[in-house]
Amino acid sequence: MEIPNALVKDLRSTGYFFDELKNYSQSPVIDIKDYCANLAVPYLDKVSGFYDKSGQSNRSGILRLAIEHLSNSNDLEIVDSIFGLKKVAEAEIVKAGKASIEEQPDKSKSLVSRQRLESAEFLVKLLVSIIKMFKLVRPNANQKTTEEAHNPVFEAITQNWEALEASVGT
Repeated sequence: MEIPNALVKDLRSTGYFFDELKNYSQSPVIDIKDYCANLAVPYLDKVSGFYDKSGQSNRSGILRLAIEHLSNSNDLEIVDSIFGLKKVAEAEIVKAGKASIEEQPDKSKSLVSRQRLESAEFLVKLLVSIIKMFKLVRPNANQKTTEEAHNPVFEAITQNWEALEASVGT
């Protein structure tokens, strides 16, 4: 399988990492692995660190999950990781959105749910941008979605997210 790549000039138009890509002169193209390792992961780490320092650690959980899986994926797993993270973040949007509505009388729980919702939405936007710009195709696009549970990368992401949620106590 060939590693997906995109034109640097096209990536600048997304608004993500404009300054970094403006100074990128190594090649007119960048592959997905380099993009994630050199731009997306440091950006997510910076945002997550900001949330942690400002006492909003509820926002950083899903970002830390993304950092872990985008950093530790080999060339063949990176596309699976992106789609797996997107699916987990979309599920978190639904879950946190419902929780935010149900917990309205309890302002602190409602705030936590809203923060988690916003972080999941933030992550989905970044991942969708990556999917579009690199023209990624879901690796098992021809298989039924029920078979995604048999995808080891998706299973690992889901297990890590469930373990993280359990440790936080939500």
